[in-house]
Amino acid sequence: MTNTETEEYVAIIDQYEVTDEVRDIALKYDPLNRSGYEGFHVTDEGELHIDDADVMAEHKLIEKKIPNDAIKILPLPSASGQLVHQYGDNGFRLHNLPAPVEGEVVGLLGRNGIGKSTALQILAGNSVPNFGAEEELNWEQAVTSFRGTTLQTHLERLRDGEITTAYKQQRVDTLPDEDGGTVQERLAGRVNDSDPLVDDLRLRPILKRSLADLSGGERQRVAIALTLATDADLYLFDEPSSFLDIKQRTTVARAIHKHVRESSAAALVVEHDLATLDLVSDGIHILYGEPGSFGVVSQRLSVRDGINQFLQGYLQDENVQIRRRSIEFPQALENPFSDAEVVFDYPELEKSFSGFSLTVHAGEIHAGESIGIVGENALGKTTFVKLLAGSLDADDGAVSVTPTVSYKPQHLSADSTRTVQSQFQQITDIRSQDFITRLRDPFEIESLYDRSLDSLSGGELQRVGIALCLARDADLYLIDEPSAFLDVDRRVSLADQISRFSDQTDKPVLVVDHDLFVIDRVADRITVFEGTSGESGRATPPQSLRDGMNAFLSSLGITFRRDEETGRPRVNKPGSQLDRKQQASGEYYYEK
Repeated sequence: MTNTETEEYVAIIDQYEVTDEVRDIALKYDPLNRSGYEGFHVTDEGELHIDDADVMAEHKLIEKKIPNDAIKILPLPSASGQLVHQYGDNGFRLHNLPAPVEGEVVGLLGRNGIGKSTALQILAGNSVPNFGAEEELNWEQAVTSFRGTTLQTHLERLRDGEITTAYKQQRVDTLPDEDGGTVQERLAGRVNDSDPLVDDLRLRPILKRSLADLSGGERQRVAIALTLATDADLYLFDEPSSFLDIKQRTTVARAIHKHVRESSAAALVVEHDLATLDLVSDGIHILYGEPGSFGVVSQRLSVRDGINQFLQGYLQDENVQIRRRSIEFPQALENPFSDAEVVFDYPELEKSFSGFSLTVHAGEIHAGESIGIVGENALGKTTFVKLLAGSLDADDGAVSVTPTVSYKPQHLSADSTRTVQSQFQQITDIRSQDFITRLRDPFEIESLYDRSLDSLSGGELQRVGIALCLARDADLYLIDEPSAFLDVDRRVSLADQISRFSDQTDKPVLVVDHDLFVIDRVADRITVFEGTSGESGRATPPQSLRDGMNAFLSSLGITFRRDEETGRPRVNKPGSQLDRKQQASGEYYYEK
């Protein structure tokens, strides 16, 4: 954020973390209290409080003295705009709102805990903005506050009850199977067998199956179909790409965009997969600030400018720095581990069961390399790992030396009886300097130690799951979908930390993920899974990123290009001049 003499500060107080020690430090060292004025004080309800107008840079001394994160003294960005909503005294603040547009999909891009869900709830009519006031306001007051803006009409329609909304929630993996019925029965009344959505979202093969038996990706597609099949004025999609493979993500993005355009409805999409966000959106709002403390919604930007400025960490028109460093995309080296020690090799393997067959071509794994695993869902990626680990015997071929494998599964279970700290204590020495420097601090685990696993958010549970996987003593590490529930900044950080771990320990790490942003960043080489989902799969040997991605994307008929400014992967529009050119040249994953 900018630093000027006129910079305004706010205090964010986590009352659950305010101990007697924190309270005493705040009262004793407050420069206002020591000068005879009132700064930090205890309310009649026993809560620590300070008025916004009284917070100043000098209060950061208190933040440094307290032993936890109970108090944060934060500068507000210079272009903070209108305070729209605040959660109680010294609570999270949201500035500005994104504007829905009929016939368009508006993307929301920002870190977790920055206010995206709050914005969705307000625009859906589920929450009335309070503009920082303690008393509850009504929609008439909201309309008055936004009079003369592009939001006025939308808020007037909310006030008059004229807007119908359809909301696809984030955690589709936890959706209950309410009545034990089939997918077809759940869709009945909204989607019939001839509806284009059935084929657009590849639902026909699962129509007769129970929701309880569906994978995360299948549940996601059902949830999206139910949302799009609702006759609504505003569609809200919270992370529609989670659990979907690369082909499904492009299919879903196109289905959402097509439906919104043809229905002349409006849509808001929260998405952290930049390729999907790029494909589905007509415009983008960036949300920035301090997660858990305050968020600011930027003005609308074009899709390309919005994503690029987000990655560069600087919003040009608003003159605000939202990140200290830009996110860069270094060009992949051609087989950087060709001279490294081969720590594990495997012959050609065959495995068949329950109507599915898998062929694994022989390959080698080198010390210290990170191997990305890409492919559509249900092609045998998990079976492949079990064969390598020796927990599953091949029908043909045999692994002579089976490595010990530490595995982070796609779906993480959350035990309510154990704390995060006890989970780590069970498998490693949490006081060792090696654990502290390689895992605890980089993954920001210590602040979660006293929490039970079932109290963690999806992103927090993901961080813990990856760190637990890497904390075990093993020959080979497999991490399945590390990007799920993580924002872009976290995805970059975790990809870099995984690469650093394999490099520092000389242990190979295999990463299964459908976000090409993550694979592009983490993988030294990749293994490609091809075939027919649910019927047969073929795993190639590990190969260079460029060769592997060309082979994989050609099987899907999808081409990517590199953005000229940032180098990030971008999906080409199907049938576009560049798409046709790259397919003709065989460069499906274009390198600069």
